Amino acid sequence: MAISQQRILIIGGSSGMGLASAKRLVEAGAEVFITGRDAAKLDAAVTALGGRAVGIAADFTDAASLEALMRRIGRLDHLVLAAAGAAAWGPFAQVPAEAVRTALGTKLIGYWQSLQAALPILRKDGSVIFMTGAASRVAMAGTAGLAAVNGGITQMAQTLAKELAPLRVNVISPGLVDTPAYDGLPADAKAGMFDRAAKSLPVGRTGVPDDIAQCVEMLVGNGFATGMLLDIDGGARMAL
Repeated sequence: MAISQQRILIIGGSSGMGLASAKRLVEAGAEVFITGRDAAKLDAAVTALGGRAVGIAADFTDAASLEALMRRIGRLDHLVLAAAGAAAWGPFAQVPAEAVRTALGTKLIGYWQSLQAALPILRKDGSVIFMTGAASRVAMAGTAGLAAVNGGITQMAQTLAKELAPLRVNVISPGLVDTPAYDGLPADAKAGMFDRAAKSLPVGRTGVPDDIAQCVEMLVGNGFATGMLLDIDGGARMAL
């Protein structure tokens, strides 16, 4: 099936990489549903997307919210899991176990129950894309909590590529991408961090959301791709 004939749900599609993915898929003619927990942000995203985009407020950490979401959608060809959870940042010796439990309980468990809720309405030979993060692929001090969460998602996804076949299950692991997740930093601190990272990367720049969106579009459309882990990180794994 051409992408123009697909129904696609992006959980966490109201900003950043999820929104960029929605934009590409809408432009390709797909019927795209996006979710977010902030209704105002979600409405703004739908207005920006136009076309065949539908915004539905939903909380991917709440099972009842997910069940209501799937009932409303009714039928899906593809599921993209791009929502962010709580992050357990910091030196290992200083990060409390409760912070790690919270991080696991939002992103990993959120992704788990999102896919469980979607399975009854998801086309049997459709696809699922999990978005993780480079902290689980590159050993960086202060990111053990992120590595634990995203590494768990990666291994879960690769097991599901076998267990749920012919449903295709793939993982995208983005590197440093300029998204609203970093907007809370002081402007000079953010600029300095991105500049240092760009100089260390083989491609000479950090990522933009559309770099990831291109890969989402490819995985949705490629019926021969499953069990894949794509490092879209500008070569960070070689640079460190």
